[in-house]
Amino acid sequence: MQTHAKLIGLSILTALLLTLAWPPIGIFPLAFVAFVPLFLIHFLIIEQKLGTAWLVLYGFITFLLFNIGTTWWVWNASAGGAVMAFVLNALLMVLPLLFIHKLAIKQNNPTKLWPFIWAWLAFEYFHFRWDGTWTWLTLGNLFSGTPWLIQWYEYTGVAGGTLWILWVNKNIFHWILAYNQRDKQTRFKTAFNLVFFKLFAPAFLSFYIANQYQAQLASAKRITTNVMVVQPNIDPYKEKFGQMSAYDQTVKMLEIAEANMDSTVELITFPETALVGHLDERHLNQEETMVLIKQFMQKHPNVGILTGADSYKEFLPGEKVSETARSFENGVRYDVYNTAFFLSPTDSAIGVYHKSKLVPGVERLPFSSVLKYVEKYAIDLGGTTGSLGIDEEPSVFTLNTMVKPAPIICYESIFGEYVTQYVKRGATLLCIVTNDGWWGNTPGYKQHLSYASLRAIETRRFVARSANTGISGFVDDLGNITQQSKWWVPAALKQKVALNTQQTFYVKHGDYINEFGLLLTLYFFIGLITNAGIKIKPW
Repeated sequence: MQTHAKLIGLSILTALLLTLAWPPIGIFPLAFVAFVPLFLIHFLIIEQKLGTAWLVLYGFITFLLFNIGTTWWVWNASAGGAVMAFVLNALLMVLPLLFIHKLAIKQNNPTKLWPFIWAWLAFEYFHFRWDGTWTWLTLGNLFSGTPWLIQWYEYTGVAGGTLWILWVNKNIFHWILAYNQRDKQTRFKTAFNLVFFKLFAPAFLSFYIANQYQAQLASAKRITTNVMVVQPNIDPYKEKFGQMSAYDQTVKMLEIAEANMDSTVELITFPETALVGHLDERHLNQEETMVLIKQFMQKHPNVGILTGADSYKEFLPGEKVSETARSFENGVRYDVYNTAFFLSPTDSAIGVYHKSKLVPGVERLPFSSVLKYVEKYAIDLGGTTGSLGIDEEPSVFTLNTMVKPAPIICYESIFGEYVTQYVKRGATLLCIVTNDGWWGNTPGYKQHLSYASLRAIETRRFVARSANTGISGFVDDLGNITQQSKWWVPAALKQKVALNTQQTFYVKHGDYINEFGLLLTLYFFIGLITNAGIKIKPW
């Protein structure tokens, strides 16, 4: 009983440390020791021959508490959906721990932890790409509140942060295990190397990269544009899809913009599903809310507008029908989308982009053929519910030769490598349109805002963020939040943002660290099941 009390205590300790390290609390140094108790659980269970089932149990407790501690606010949207998300994500997080545990038993080496690091990177790689993706708790996201510490994300993406956290935890764990076997001088030397080269060196590198980047900017003549982000502050539960008409919502939004307009504004962004009422994409110019937008633009002929909307499109005879298509009573097939529209002052055609990275369980039912029965637990994290249609690739809109905004809709801003696809297609500015009001006044919308800093550093692009109920604002290309609105207050913010046409190393190469982790995990996995290859030590 005493052993199990110790193990449960270690489980809770890891969960507590990770939760306190996560934004918005953000005591980030705790992340560098958070996995040490979990590694001790792995070590003690092998040492005392307690059995793998106990590792799974205590690992599950750790990650369940971590998921609840950091994303409990999902409960505000759907209690049943939140429970499913917490449990499934915790079970998935146990897999890298189970992998290293089985490998350690086979090799009789419970202190060999590099395979855990590679397995975790592989887990995050798959979690970005499979049908049930929920990447909110990717470890590298933890540093979103401290952009000054991670300027090297322009080379590594968030996987670099994940690798840093796990690498330091591994070294601290080994230092603790070997403490009693070393003399005082060796302990000090090892601790100094750990602190200086593994903790401080990446931070110093971040300062160096930031200084070099700022020096480069100082010597360059940067092209800028003045952008306005509008926050209409419409209750998503009562007003947006119920009590307030689409016409009145659009009028309110345009009145806020009008009250803050000046002749320098070139681009206005409205939030996700700003235009409601299922706009017909075949007849957009006849939609009442679109007529209002165009009337506003007639008064301001030099302004482009990027706005979220919920829309649908009928399939014409002979057109390929999507898997998510629905049917009207007359048999006509159509698809429903979470959409971004772009209206240009120089082009009568309306640009259209359909959200690609959909929220599992609300905008898309994962594994629909198997999990149809759980559809009633859908989590409201977007705007339009049900299985939506998508665009296979991101779109970039063009206001002029330099102003090319990327329409990033809500959940898509969590996917670093996906956002790089906008930049590869010429985006000079990232525009995030979102509706975070589903979660209420909780850490959810604050975390979502902070994640925009990661995308800014990875791509070296300014971010203009328009949210329905907060937080709207701007993030510069060093990841600093330069302006932000208050929660639950109608607002319009303006800022002159610099445009960038260069591509960072991460934009060009994507999640190569995760791919490397995947390859090494496969190497260890082959050794685990065949006895081949496991005697070679890639670290």
